[in-house]
Amino acid sequence: DNAKDILLEKNISNPTITIVAKDNILQIKDNGGGISEDIIEKIFDPYFSTKGDKGSGIGLYMAKVIIEEHCCGKLNVFNDSQGAVFEIIL
Repeated sequence: DNAKDILLEKNISNPTITIVAKDNILQIKDNGGGISEDIIEKIFDPYFSTKGDKGSGIGLYMAKVIIEEHCCGKLNVFNDSQGAVFEIIL
C-alpha cells in the first residue's frame, strides 16, 4: 500500500511495483523516487508516519516485528536508482 500511495501521490507516469522472489529473499520495489535519506532510518519506528492523519505508523513497524521476531528473518529498506526497495530475507 505504501508503494501504491506514493506512486499515486507523485502522479508517476508509468507506475511500477515489482516483486521478485529468489532463494530466501523477497524484494518489493517501486519507481516512486525512493525514501528521503533523512527519514529512511525512522520508517520502522512505531507510530512514525509521513501520511499525517491518514497513517497510523504501525504497518512497517509490525511487518518488521513479525518478520524478525516471529519468522527469524530480516526486513531491510534501501533506495535504488528508481525508488524504494524493501527486502525480506528468510
